[in-house]
Amino acid sequence: MKALFTKQFFLLVFFIPFFSGFSQITFVKGYMINDKGDTLKGEVKINPKKEKDNYLKVFFKDAGGQQKNYKPNKVKGYGFDDNHFVAFNFNDEPMFYKRMTNGPIFLYKSAYEVVVMNETTYDFEYFLYKEGDKKMTDVKEGKFKKQIQEWMSGQSGFANDYKEEKKFNAESAVEVINKYNDWKKSN
Repeated sequence: MKALFTKQFFLLVFFIPFFSGFSQITFVKGYMINDKGDTLKGEVKINPKKEKDNYLKVFFKDAGGQQKNYKPNKVKGYGFDDNHFVAFNFNDEPMFYKRMTNGPIFLYKSAYEVVVMNETTYDFEYFLYKEGDKKMTDVKEGKFKKQIQEWMSGQSGFANDYKEEKKFNAESAVEVINKYNDWKKSN
């Protein structure tokens, strides 16, 4: 019995740190664009369990080790790994939007709070944007293929590759917009 207890204790001690390491809050190399437009290198604090926090604020540690929280009304953007967030003022509310594509057509993702039966969760919205536009345009969930064809002015064939589903297919949208953006940059 004691041997079984020792073996279970050993497994518990070994595996708890292993599994908890996957979801720990941590600092990763990143950058922040301050309100003057300067890009500062440093580290960004992330919490994989709370993706929504990426849209509300950034906890940034600069090269000197100084740590501070920034809201979207105080900085222009930030990023880490392949994640890039831009501050926009949409409907008079500053928020970070995740840039999903880069080029003539931008696709952005945002998080918003949903309360159902006193339980708070978060859902996501998507927006299109072109350089020179004054505001972002809501992605029309069931009509994205038609919407993106209009945005691709004269090259709407790229939109035919969009895999339409009942819900917005972000992965397919990113692929289609990236193909169009790559084509546009090379022409």
